[in-house]
Amino acid sequence: MLCSFSFSASAYYDSRPNTHRNSGKHIADLIAVASGQIGYVELDPASGQPLHPESNVAGYTKYGESFGAPRGEWCAYFVSWCATTAGIPTSIVPRLGNCASTVEWYKKHSVYRPASSGYVPKPGDIIFFNWSGGSTAKHIGIVTGVSGNNVYTIEGNTGPGRGNQCMSKTRSRTAGYIVGYGVPAYNDASYNYGSNQYPNSGSQSGSVKYAQLAVITTSATEITSTTALLHGEIRNSGRFNISSSGFFFGTDKTKLKKYPVNSSTTATNIKLEMDAASKVGELTPNTTYYYQSYAVISGKTYPGPMYAVVTVNDCPQQLMLSDISTTVGLGRTINITATPLPYGTQSKGFVWKSSDEKIVTVTNEGAVTGVSYGTAKLTATTNYGSVSADCSITVLIPTPENVKATTAGENNIRLSWSPVNSAEGYIIYRNEDDISEMAEIARVDAGTTAFDDSTVTPGSKYNYRIVTIAKDEQYNSELSQTASAVARLCAPSKISASHEDNWINISWNAIGGAQKYYVYRATSENGLYTNIGKTYANKFVDRTALPEQDYYYKVFADNGDMRTRSEFSPSAMITTKVVSLETAENRFLTKQDELHGIDSNEASIVRCRTKGFIAEF
Repeated sequence: MLCSFSFSASAYYDSRPNTHRNSGKHIADLIAVASGQIGYVELDPASGQPLHPESNVAGYTKYGESFGAPRGEWCAYFVSWCATTAGIPTSIVPRLGNCASTVEWYKKHSVYRPASSGYVPKPGDIIFFNWSGGSTAKHIGIVTGVSGNNVYTIEGNTGPGRGNQCMSKTRSRTAGYIVGYGVPAYNDASYNYGSNQYPNSGSQSGSVKYAQLAVITTSATEITSTTALLHGEIRNSGRFNISSSGFFFGTDKTKLKKYPVNSSTTATNIKLEMDAASKVGELTPNTTYYYQSYAVISGKTYPGPMYAVVTVNDCPQQLMLSDISTTVGLGRTINITATPLPYGTQSKGFVWKSSDEKIVTVTNEGAVTGVSYGTAKLTATTNYGSVSADCSITVLIPTPENVKATTAGENNIRLSWSPVNSAEGYIIYRNEDDISEMAEIARVDAGTTAFDDSTVTPGSKYNYRIVTIAKDEQYNSELSQTASAVARLCAPSKISASHEDNWINISWNAIGGAQKYYVYRATSENGLYTNIGKTYANKFVDRTALPEQDYYYKVFADNGDMRTRSEFSPSAMITTKVVSLETAENRFLTKQDELHGIDSNEASIVRCRTKGFIAEF
């Protein structure tokens, strides 16, 4: 039974499958492909499921996979993947996985525009960033539109946390973090930035004789299933009195309705922007709408070029279940969740079905209950769009619950768990390093719900998981949740105390895993023991003992964790000697020489007694 996992690329869900059919127009196809990826989130390397948007795990992406780097930083991989999917030749958009190298490619081909040049980007341009304001590109995206001081983009490897999503962004064109733009030579550049120019057809106070009027339409951005943001511009170098301006909009390009955006003005440059839903109400998903900018002068309407925008299809195109294969304990219930894709599509509920209700049953909410041993297929189908997904459910004997591991004396860790009905026994697995596979260390019978592991090393951490044994072992349970504990250090033994020039030397056997030892002393074997010091070696000198006194010493080993330090050692007893005056004087001189270099605990009182004379230093 192993607890490690590995997945091939095919095991990962594609939460944003490309559904765009290329038209052969580079910019339109590139933006359509990129728009369909908005909402993509990196996938968990272990489970193949989407990571939390703020996760700091380096997840899998299909964009990195296309470059042989499935868990690499992927903003440049994303742009290259979109260009490949849109059918754009590498001579127009290079397939490079590094932002700085991509900038150099555009410079080499004379299609790079630094931000400092004042260049106004267009849809389809490749935008480069450096968040610290440096000149070397660190991030990349695709421009989808420009309006006023804003540039709209689609970027991969962005968002909160470490940036594990594909998102649409609105950035300021004057932001210091924009390094510059690559300007590919697309085959449809004229389709995405069009203008109709008109000569001055009438006199005007102070008019320029050959003044011009340009009415411009640009690409829509922020396209969803129910709205789109339209963009346009009027360049009024003749300073005509433009009574109104805005957009024609509708589904029948021969009968578009006029929607004013700006009122009377003689400004030389007029920006047009319209949220379609705010003017006409929610749009219909997966529908083609047509729009064109216009200006009205002296009652005459001057239109710009006509564009088409297709709203996002809100009908699910794929259904993702929380598991593609899982287990449930006999008599127990788990929940399977269903997510329609792309994100933002309408689910309108699901129909759940079990292939064999004698093995598993399922509710309308995806609650699955194991009825008998075996395997059945669970199918979920969307009510809207009839998209289905399957999950294989195997019913096993239940997994042990409430598994606990506790330190239980020297060189011993105790496991306990709740009993499982119909169990034939339990298998106990263990590892020591949180990385290696669990290895079986014991089997116990069905009536046992505790186990003492005495094959542990003091001071080391151990992880445990337990499997329930079924009568037919093919239905043994999954591994339980992990329980962990650290083995307690052994208590020091062979403790002894001896005199050395009227000081007391204490020693004991060294303990594996110990970082230090604490020494305690009392004046009677069962009296109050107080700490007199610590040491990093397995010996200690007591310089504070008084002469002609009984002393008892105990020691415990410590590894920095109070839960796993050792018990006290047995006690060692010694009676101190009478100290001669000559020895006391010599000790005093020694103390005087050492006083500045020894621990304050050792700068102690020295007493001696001889023939009724007591000296104290």
